[in-house]
Amino acid sequence: MKNDKYSTTKLESVQLNEIKNVTESPCHKKGIPLWLVLLDNIPTLILFVLGTILVCQISTIGAVIFGAYSLFSVVFFWAKICPFCHHYNTLACPCGYGVISAKLFKKRNDKTFKKVFKQNIGIVFPNWIVPFSIAIYLLVTQYTNELFILTIAFSLIGFVVIPLISKFVGCKNCEIKEDCPWMKVNKTSKK
Repeated sequence: MKNDKYSTTKLESVQLNEIKNVTESPCHKKGIPLWLVLLDNIPTLILFVLGTILVCQISTIGAVIFGAYSLFSVVFFWAKICPFCHHYNTLACPCGYGVISAKLFKKRNDKTFKKVFKQNIGIVFPNWIVPFSIAIYLLVTQYTNELFILTIAFSLIGFVVIPLISKFVGCKNCEIKEDCPWMKVNKTSKK
């Protein structure tokens, strides 16, 4: 009789563990170190500052609006994308947004993360496109060495450093990257 009771208890334990594995995301078990969160956010902050400086070359009011928009786009990201992510309210988010978003916005499950991400990621594109477009215009119409250096710095941060950090640091070992449209994993099909 003891063996039957033990077998039943062991079976129940295995079933409970299987249920937990289905409902919990694997990323909740690990925390991202502070240096990685800083590595992910400092280049973005530099991009916003350089972008604001570039916009300021043609309009101070435009620069203020651009700076405000940059901050708004991050808060919008927290509100519209983060609540659907597996990293929401965990220390597993490479950029730290998951914890911040949880303090301001409620978890959402009515849509998939992939769908929500694709629908809302466009909010951050102007942070790259507007300053770069202004820089190109100014390089053509009012070239200076300082403007050239500023444009190169902005371009390197925005189009090289940030994507490389995402690819090789932030997203590289993410256990949910296959569900994330930001970092698609190229799998070779086995035939």
